[in-house]
Amino acid sequence: MRGARRASFPIYRQIAPGADMTTSLRDGLTFCRLDSRPVFLDIPADRYFCLSHEVEEVFSRACAGQPIAQFERAMLARSGIIRRAAGPLVFRECARVPVTRSALDETSVPGSRLAVARLCARFLHARSMLQRRGLASTLASMRRAKPASDHADPGEVAAVADAYRRCAAIIGSHDRCLPYAIAVARSLYAAGAAVDFVIGIGMPPFRAHAWVQWRDVLVNERIETAAHYTPIAVL
Repeated sequence: MRGARRASFPIYRQIAPGADMTTSLRDGLTFCRLDSRPVFLDIPADRYFCLSHEVEEVFSRACAGQPIAQFERAMLARSGIIRRAAGPLVFRECARVPVTRSALDETSVPGSRLAVARLCARFLHARSMLQRRGLASTLASMRRAKPASDHADPGEVAAVADAYRRCAAIIGSHDRCLPYAIAVARSLYAAGAAVDFVIGIGMPPFRAHAWVQWRDVLVNERIETAAHYTPIAVL
């Protein structure tokens, strides 16, 4: 994924503007903690960031449910992380979803050549959409396409994992996790699988990654790799 534009950058389902109204974070913002420090993903701006130490201290007290003064609340608003509406402050950090296995480590279920071609085409389309429309618009489109309920066939999940493996061997996979994850998710949406699209981060140095998870199964990533990242958002 794209690196942090400002170095000063689980799974909680708050990836698109308006996706969850139980948080006081402004629309399109989500966060997790790395080494106890809150790190934010601003989806509309497509950037990651951390807070100044002064603002972070206020935010941490608010997260813990401690009262903060009105001027401190105004400080959070000026920092662009909360809505300006009155009311109690409620913040929800991303939480991990348990993972027990990876489809890439299991016996391969060969996908057809057509499945591989379709996944490659979806990869190219995802890369084009990200370049033309940006992250927020691309993810909003995915949210609309995600099935409301899960009717997945485990064999289909395994076949898409194999198609990803073969597609990556053809196109390459270095620094292409985001369009690949979008392509894999859309392939499984089409098969009736309500998979999770996950964005995770790690540091030092700062790095970001994306993958797809179906229930407790990683579809296009291995457990030992995903373990190096803390999920910051999920669709």
